[in-house]
Amino acid sequence: MLDPWIIEEILKREEEQRRRDERRIDIPLETPRRDRDPAEATPPASDREERGVVIIDI
Repeated sequence: MLDPWIIEEILKREEEQRRRDERRIDIPLETPRRDRDPAEATPPASDREERGVVIIDI
């Protein structure tokens, strides 16, 4: 038989787990609309950040 304080601790953890599960909310995600023009979705090249690779020889 387990000590009473161990049983209490187990019950306490189970109750905390139940509370966490009840607080979780599933939010449905909206699918992106397909009626937009693909040209509008990508910003013009002048607005984009310049990217590249820098090699440093140590």
